[in-house]
Amino acid sequence: MTDSETPDLEKLNRELARVQDELIALSDDAFAEKFELQQRQDELRKQATAFQQDWDARRSNADLQRELAALRSQLGGIEDQKIDLAGFGGGSSEAGPGATGLGGVQLNQQMLEAQGANAVHARIGVIKGILADRGVDPD
Repeated sequence: MTDSETPDLEKLNRELARVQDELIALSDDAFAEKFELQQRQDELRKQATAFQQDWDARRSNADLQRELAALRSQLGGIEDQKIDLAGFGGGSSEAGPGATGLGGVQLNQQMLEAQGANAVHARIGVIKGILADRGVDPD
């Protein structure tokens, strides 16, 4: 990314933050104002997505591979915090057979979502797609 692009991205992020702050400050019944701000927010998000895609396309394979390795490491750390379902619930089945295991699966899913695992998975997919398009094995 060149120096001339950085201010544009910073300006875009500031504008997104401003719009978000204005949305939060509006009363619940300010429907027209909310609609207008939400349209602006959507437009800014599209611009941010386009900027990210353009920026990724210009990055070197080595840079993308470094980010991919870091994201995989981050995801591994998140996954390491999952509940061990074999020991979950201490064998109690007061709620019925399999209920404790199901609860553990749900807790794990909620924890992964709260820690941003879905966003990390999505970013990994984007990088792998770029590398594959370039003929580079991402694995």
